[in-house]
Amino acid sequence: MVRLASNDPVEDEHAEAVLPVPSGYWSFFGLFDGHSGRDTSAWLSDNLIPAVTGALADLYSKAVQVQKAESTPEPAPADIERTFKATFTRLDDDIVSAPLDTVFSSSSRHAAVTLLAPAYSGSCALLSFYDSHSGLLHTALTGDSRAVLGRQERDASGQPTGLYSVHALTTDQTGWNPFERERIESEHPGEEPVRNGRVMGMGVSRAFGDARYKWPRDVQDRLKRQYLGRTPLPNVKTPPYLTAEPEVTSIDVRPGDFLILASDGLWECLTNEEAIGLVGYWRDAMRSTRSPGERSRANLNMPELPVQRHSEEDDRTVRYRQWGAQKRFVTVDENAATHLLRNALGGADIDLAAALLSLRAPRSRTYRDDITIMVVFFSAEDDRREPI
Repeated sequence: MVRLASNDPVEDEHAEAVLPVPSGYWSFFGLFDGHSGRDTSAWLSDNLIPAVTGALADLYSKAVQVQKAESTPEPAPADIERTFKATFTRLDDDIVSAPLDTVFSSSSRHAAVTLLAPAYSGSCALLSFYDSHSGLLHTALTGDSRAVLGRQERDASGQPTGLYSVHALTTDQTGWNPFERERIESEHPGEEPVRNGRVMGMGVSRAFGDARYKWPRDVQDRLKRQYLGRTPLPNVKTPPYLTAEPEVTSIDVRPGDFLILASDGLWECLTNEEAIGLVGYWRDAMRSTRSPGERSRANLNMPELPVQRHSEEDDRTVRYRQWGAQKRFVTVDENAATHLLRNALGGADIDLAAALLSLRAPRSRTYRDDITIMVVFFSAEDDRREPI
C-alpha cells in the first residue's frame, strides 16, 4: 500500500482489517478519496468497516438459522449486496442528517461547526470484502475510485500463458457515465443537473457527505443564518442530487489472483490494462532470478506488458498528455503499490518523476491528485486463498 499527498493536508484515507470468523476469516480493504477537506474520508476510515462488519455478522447469523446447523452459512451475493447498500446509506444519514437535531437544539456555533464538518466535506468510498470460506470477493463503490482484479491466464493444459486478464470490479460514477446521467436526470425533471460530465459542478455522481447537495433549502438557510453555514448553492432546487448508495459486484477469487484498489489520482495516469500489466510484470520479475539492478534496466511501453488487450480504444488518461510526455515503464521497486505509483508519475522519465514529486501544495494539485494504491495478492500456495 502507498499514499502520496498532493493536497495539504492529504484528503485520501484508507482502512484495512482481517477478522477471524468460525469459517475462516473476513478481509476488508477500504479506500476513501475525500474532497473539500478530509473530514468525511477520515470519518469513513474510522466507521465504515466496523459498520459493515456488524451488518454482515447479523446477515450471516440469520443464515445460520435457516440453513442446516452443521453447515457453514453462505448468504446469497444478492443479500450481501443489499447489506452493503443499506449500511452505506445509513452511514451517510449519520453524517448528513442525524447531527441536525443536535445542532438545532443548541445555539452553539462551535458545536455546529464540529458536528457538521463531515457533512460539509465529502468522500468517495471503495470497499472490498473477501470471505475465505466462499472464496468470493465483494466490492462496493460510491464515487470514482476503482477496483481491478488481475488473473494469470492458462491454456487448455493448465499451463500459464504468460498473460494476465483484466477484470474491472467497478464502474466510475460520474456525469460521463450514461447510466448515472439517466438516473439523475429522471430524478430531477425540468432541470439540467448534469453538464459537461459534472453533476451540479461535482466530478462524481455518488458520494458520502456533500450535504449542500442533499439538505433541503430551508435547512441550509437556517444553518447559514444561525450556525456559520455556507451559502446555499443557487442551482440546488430539488435535493438530494447525490447519493451514497454503492454499486456492488462479486467475483470468485482464484489462487494467484491479485487486486488493485486506487483513488482516481492513479487512474488519471494509467488505464486498467496498464495497471494489471505492470503488476503482472512486477510479480514475474520478483519471481525471477533477476537482481534489482537488472530489473532497473527494463524500459517498457504498453505493448510489452504481459496483459490481454481486448479493446482498441484510445488511452483516455489525461495526465501524461497534460505533462507532454510519453509513457515508458520501469520495474525497480520492491513494493507493488510503489511500483504502480512510480510508473503513474513518469516511470522511466526520471526527470519528470522528480519534477512531479517536487511540486508542493497548492500548485501540485494542478498536476497530480492525491494518490492511494492498495495491491492485494491471493496466495497460490494456500488452498484457502489467503490475501497477503
